[in-house]
Amino acid sequence: MPLKSTKSHYRIAFAAFLFSLLATSFGFFSAWLEIGQFCYALDDSFIMMAISKNIAFHHVWGLTQYHFSSTASSPLFAVLLAGADLIFGDHIWMPLVINIFALGGLYFFVAWLCAKWNFKLWQTWWMLLGLFFFMPVPVLLYGSMEHILHTLIALFCLYLVLENEKPAPIWKLLLAGALLAGIRYEGLFEGGLLVLVLWSRKQWLSGVFFGVGMAIPVASLGIYSMAQGWFFLPNSLVLKAYGMNIQETKTIVGFILSWISKAANYPHAIASIIVLALIRELPESARNHNKLWTGVVLLASVLHFVLARYGHVYRYEAYVMALGWLAYWKTCVQGGFVNSQAELWRNLRQSPVQAIIVIALVFSPLYRSVESYAVGAKAIVNIYEQQVQTARFVQKYFDKAVIGALDVGAIAYYSDCKLQDLWGLGTMDFAQLKLKNQYKPAEIDSVSQRLGMELAIVYGRPMNRPGWQKVESWAIRENMVCAQDTVDFYALNPDAHSRLKQHLIAFRDSLPKSVIVIPAQTK
Repeated sequence: MPLKSTKSHYRIAFAAFLFSLLATSFGFFSAWLEIGQFCYALDDSFIMMAISKNIAFHHVWGLTQYHFSSTASSPLFAVLLAGADLIFGDHIWMPLVINIFALGGLYFFVAWLCAKWNFKLWQTWWMLLGLFFFMPVPVLLYGSMEHILHTLIALFCLYLVLENEKPAPIWKLLLAGALLAGIRYEGLFEGGLLVLVLWSRKQWLSGVFFGVGMAIPVASLGIYSMAQGWFFLPNSLVLKAYGMNIQETKTIVGFILSWISKAANYPHAIASIIVLALIRELPESARNHNKLWTGVVLLASVLHFVLARYGHVYRYEAYVMALGWLAYWKTCVQGGFVNSQAELWRNLRQSPVQAIIVIALVFSPLYRSVESYAVGAKAIVNIYEQQVQTARFVQKYFDKAVIGALDVGAIAYYSDCKLQDLWGLGTMDFAQLKLKNQYKPAEIDSVSQRLGMELAIVYGRPMNRPGWQKVESWAIRENMVCAQDTVDFYALNPDAHSRLKQHLIAFRDSLPKSVIVIPAQTK
């Protein structure tokens, strides 16, 4: 690979990197002008920061400093963020900084690959622009969780196995497997397929070590979690993931029907699958050279579609969208389909099938990328107005109390309360109720009393328990990301009722003017 050529591609990567930061900055700046502070677009971002803070400063792997909880499915990102906290201190912007470095690493690694594949500079530019568009990058930076790093690691593992006929060193396979499974458990989909690729080449030992590498973070956290009385897998997977949540769809038939619903609600979920399946229309030389790339990415996309979730600000599927675009564009370029931009349009006119593929690839996720970018700034405002304000209230008046909540991230990060997660992600008692199909008013109230909860900050009629007294509600306007636009404050005993009411009245003046206060009606 000529050094001059590599430097030229790196300049393209740097330009794409600056473009991505500039495009994303408008959303952050717009939100800053409205709320006057830095915030993220997801409450889950605060969950990860809370866990990492407790690892770093309290040596507890948990949502709070008081006990272990298996809440997040990205142990690697938690450890990485905890290490950054130890070195630089606990700062709210730390996840964003890590994601910016991960994005730079992703762009420069892709540019290096494009140089290795003898791409022209304009072809490299479109490769990187596709990543920005299809992931999409801005919304991942707004949330600043592990998804960009997941994409980088997933791509590196594809390169390590698929681009090298000779076996990689054992230590590198162990490390790659551990990183892939540790960054997100969905990495097991791709990792399992790569093990099969290695075994198909009769590289038996390499496949075993790659698999052992994947097992290390999953088994380590799982065994420790079970020793603490929790599930082997994180509660976020046990309670949320479709493939591990048959009780949500009641029957196997319902589970299968959920795929149809998923495809209807998230058409981009099958866009990359269809596109990769239709690559056979390209010249045979391109297909043969890239059949492993397209095959592995196609099957990983199918496994994610069947067993994992989409939606929720379009972040879970970011890696399959990115890898799908990369595999498709790589095949097009190396197959001679896009030797020049003029030739690209000529080939599209001559090949209706390829024209349909391009339309499906670009326009199916179009609404997804545009919508996520459009609502990003407002989502940041929503989280600040709802989750951060409830956290500020708890920190000021109930910092050591036993609190129940549904959205627990900001409260866990900003306060030191003995937080109980009513949804079950951070509190095992409520998770057990859900899995046993006993998540009902009487049982929830019984567990709440046993845990000594003084108040609950929740939303929705199902959380209105007979023994709970609503004191006040807060509503936000133009809700884009919160589960509901209104949160309710409940007192769980008479003593807490008077204190809660008094504190809520005192806190009203410090709320943003956009938050609507709705006092509970007295009977």
